Amino acid sequence: MAAATAVPSVALAGTRYVRNAAGFNRAAALDAASGGRIVLLPGRYRDPLTVGRRSTPQLTIVGARGAVVQSMALTGTRNVTVSHVAFRSLGGLGGLAVSGSRAITLSHLSFSALGTRGRSNLILQQSRHVRVLDSNFSHCGDRLPRPVFCLALRVPSRTTIAGNTFHDCIGCDFVHGNLGRSTVIHENRFARALACPQATLKCQHDDLIELFSAKGLSISDNRFGVSQHGGAQLYLSGPVDHVRVANNLFRRTDPRAPGVVPVHGIVVGTLVDRRLPRKVVIVNNTILSGKRKGSHPPTSIRLSPRYHLALGINRPVIANNVIARQDVPIFACGLARVSLRNVISSGFACTTKNQIGPANLNALGHPTAASTLLINRASPRYAPRRDITGRLRGLWPDIGCFEYPVD
Repeated sequence: MAAATAVPSVALAGTRYVRNAAGFNRAAALDAASGGRIVLLPGRYRDPLTVGRRSTPQLTIVGARGAVVQSMALTGTRNVTVSHVAFRSLGGLGGLAVSGSRAITLSHLSFSALGTRGRSNLILQQSRHVRVLDSNFSHCGDRLPRPVFCLALRVPSRTTIAGNTFHDCIGCDFVHGNLGRSTVIHENRFARALACPQATLKCQHDDLIELFSAKGLSISDNRFGVSQHGGAQLYLSGPVDHVRVANNLFRRTDPRAPGVVPVHGIVVGTLVDRRLPRKVVIVNNTILSGKRKGSHPPTSIRLSPRYHLALGINRPVIANNVIARQDVPIFACGLARVSLRNVISSGFACTTKNQIGPANLNALGHPTAASTLLINRASPRYAPRRDITGRLRGLWPDIGCFEYPVD
């Protein structure tokens, strides 16, 4: 996604036009009390752009078509909108860092370090009420020798990540880190987190989302594409509590990444976790991934066997999901607080409240007229009101993320 805002032909009141980093930093300082609008004119901004402490009026920063920024920092600031800016590595480490800030909106941005040995990513650190909307992340640090995370989370709270596209990154996680309270990850698309050829620590990071702490997290209506060598498409480990994973599609294959099949769709907890995730609810997802890894048969959802020791109220709820593979009982059976109305294409049902059989989906993961095990078979108690497309589920909802027929 390229930054694509044209420069107005007539100057607006409170608008400052800048051509270089010095001009931007001067304009941001002048607008610290008054707010206003800063337009980045076309050009390459190699030096850092900085927005520091400021008062209540809104500051809007917008990039004109052809404006390319290596790095920008919002530090200890508030009430700032950044939109239509292209962040690129111009030979160094760059991207956008939001630290100690609040009431920040980031929309229609693009991040890429394609063809460079640098980095271009977004870092959210100790900030509140940040919205990341309709932005594009790719090739965030393919050639950098250490791991890179396209969206690095360092305990931001009340964060919204919605409508973004994450794609084509080598040796990186798309979303990685620690969250504070009340985060929404909604209607994003994730595609092709692939391994680099070297056997290094960097090349072990190919998860789409990997989180180590959170409290009050909603992951809904996302479309997860393939990941190669990481733990899972969605990996939750440690104190990741009060999480609802609903209405997501986890794809098994991608024609643009032939032969790549994710090992797991969802991992909740590990054998080495000192503290397992608590009160995780996984409902109405369509999880088509899962392949053999070493001596372990395939499994689409993997729960830590240590849930055997957990209080019942803290164990996961698994309901109304389409699960492609559940071939390892030790990672599934007897671990959930509730496990019902799941349709498992291959493997173990664990209880009579789940069913083994074909989902009869089409190539897009949608139910068909032959999906008799899914249609009108979900538990209304756990089903979201709408499906991944926004369609109302009604009184007799379907199992999986899509209602039949799909609009």
